[in-house]
Amino acid sequence: MIDFNKKLQAKFASMQTSGKLFRVALTGQEVWDLYISSFLKENNPVFRDPNSTTKNCNHCKNFIRRYGNIVSVNGDYQIETMFDVDCDEEFAATSRILSSKIKASTITEVFFETLTELNSLPYESCSKSSKGFQLGVASNVKRYTKEEAEKYGVVKPNEVRTFNHMHLFVDRQFVDTTGVSVESIMGQYRDAKNVFQKTMETISLDTLYLVKDLINQGSLLDGATHLFKIEQIIPLKQEYNLLPATQRDSWCWVKSYKLPFAKFKNELIGTLCSELSEGEELNKACQSWNKRVDPANYMKATAPITKKQIEEAKQFVEENGFEASFNRRFATIDDIKVSEILHANVGDGKMKSVSIFDGVKSTSTRHKRSEFDGVEEVSIDKFMKDILPTCTAVEAFLSNSQSGNLVSLTTANEDSKPIFKWNNNYSWTFNGNLAGKSQIKENVKNAGGKIESVLRCSLQWNDAETLGIVDLDLHCRESRASEIFFGNKKSRLTGGWLDVDMIRPTKVGIENITWQDKLKDMEYHFYVRNYCGSANRGFKVEIEFDGNVFNYHYANPLAGGQVVMVATVIVKDGKMDIKHHLPESSASKELYGLETNQFHKVNLVCLSPNHWGENNVGNKHYFFMLEGCKSPVSIRGFHNENLLPELAQHRKVLEVLGATNMIPPSNKQLSGLGFNATVRDELIVKLQGSHKRVIKIKF
Repeated sequence: MIDFNKKLQAKFASMQTSGKLFRVALTGQEVWDLYISSFLKENNPVFRDPNSTTKNCNHCKNFIRRYGNIVSVNGDYQIETMFDVDCDEEFAATSRILSSKIKASTITEVFFETLTELNSLPYESCSKSSKGFQLGVASNVKRYTKEEAEKYGVVKPNEVRTFNHMHLFVDRQFVDTTGVSVESIMGQYRDAKNVFQKTMETISLDTLYLVKDLINQGSLLDGATHLFKIEQIIPLKQEYNLLPATQRDSWCWVKSYKLPFAKFKNELIGTLCSELSEGEELNKACQSWNKRVDPANYMKATAPITKKQIEEAKQFVEENGFEASFNRRFATIDDIKVSEILHANVGDGKMKSVSIFDGVKSTSTRHKRSEFDGVEEVSIDKFMKDILPTCTAVEAFLSNSQSGNLVSLTTANEDSKPIFKWNNNYSWTFNGNLAGKSQIKENVKNAGGKIESVLRCSLQWNDAETLGIVDLDLHCRESRASEIFFGNKKSRLTGGWLDVDMIRPTKVGIENITWQDKLKDMEYHFYVRNYCGSANRGFKVEIEFDGNVFNYHYANPLAGGQVVMVATVIVKDGKMDIKHHLPESSASKELYGLETNQFHKVNLVCLSPNHWGENNVGNKHYFFMLEGCKSPVSIRGFHNENLLPELAQHRKVLEVLGATNMIPPSNKQLSGLGFNATVRDELIVKLQGSHKRVIKIKF
């Protein structure tokens, strides 16, 4: 045993020079079971009684159970054990079996001891000043009594024997003297390794190079602060990619050990890298970064695009004949084929009054939406099939809530090669440079909230108009004993449910309270509270019931803890009414050069280009292009989600191209109201033809 233990000590001392010790999944008890079962009978004879052998020693058993699964990792990222030693015949098979089984296992933890724990064990006493510490009991002395001598028969009364045991010496770097528990220490290293390994597995090398380029070109606010981490992660990722799969886990344990940025993926710069690797559009990912870093100045960063990406994308576009296709402009009515025009009216456009508006002398008269509560409702399918073909003139009512419906058609030269998933070169862009309508209701739906309900109240903040990374909370006080908010998400009184709750979102924030069943007769008081934070520009709230939608926009910053009452919904005898505490967003304003709360002439009705001719790609949109409707700002000429699959490999460059090569405002353009066939919406129109009427089109 003495010679075998010296070899274990020498090997363990060599393992410690790596500066990192670990434990494998094979437990200490499993190592002991292998140890005691590995000896031939002649090398482990019975001692004292049939149930005891020379190797079955409690001190050695405790040692192996506690330290037998300690390993190190060599320069080739192979596991090494203390049993990797050449032994005489007595221990040769044991060393070989233990070494093989332990190496076949995987690392699960780091190895550390604590000063407190060592002093609680029957080892040598130790102190903080000790340079090394003994693990295990070196030896013990036993004097046998007369009774023991008679029982065992192999010893004499008062005979003294010395027993030697396995033990090691560990350097102070592996013994914690701060009082922190071993579990806490192991947890910190384990978490760092897991996050580091996730970084290596999920963030591509190309993404790291891209982010480095973005920082160097100034596309990321305060990016230079994080450049060092990117530059340190890149060579690690290069090394990881070259490793065989069998070595990667051990490599991650070694490299993450005390690495200052092992949790890179969870840091701000790592979040950006993850978003890009997961396919987030480059421009959107950079905007999200800039908002997180500096909500007040996020638009001041240089548009993200790299030289290498530009060269590769340019070469692909030129070689495949797409160059002219990306030279986009506003489409005009002269561009549209007659076959795609479902209604056109480019004459003087003056309409005679309709019966419900006998007192209305001109279309410039403002109206309240409530005036149209009793008008006939028709589905968009019926309108397109049975009504529109009979109309000689159409006017559409533009409301404040339709800001997100404003849309413009774009195109390229007629002979350019189509770049979209459909066989023409026309596209569209909604207000805010979006590919589709943006609204609170859709954001609630995307966040997993219910939008079809008896009563719904939705809060939105941290968008373009209410920017601010702040924790706003939506509340509904139902009674003195019942309030719905983040601390009580579901009301036992009414069944009302806060089904979307966000905490300091880095993107658009949404909260939503909904009732699915018949409401109790009572008052429902809605208000917004700023739980914490002050960098904000207010919020928006939307309340919907009985087909009515009420919008509120609070445009002032909220101090921490400030409460803003929004509205009270009153239910009495099953009927619902509302009391506004904030002014409802209904005052007329100008949108795309047109005043809201008025009717405006429809010059053209058509489907979205992805449904022209025999095309049937993606969601169908219905466009009502309005006379005098003009986007006052530059717009995107295309959106990546609509591009051909072969262009997808350059999506990051093309996203930036679309954001930087915008179409400037023009007097000649086709703009108006757009409606997604899959999104619930409505449009009030005034019609002239075989007879005159006002109807509400339901989408």
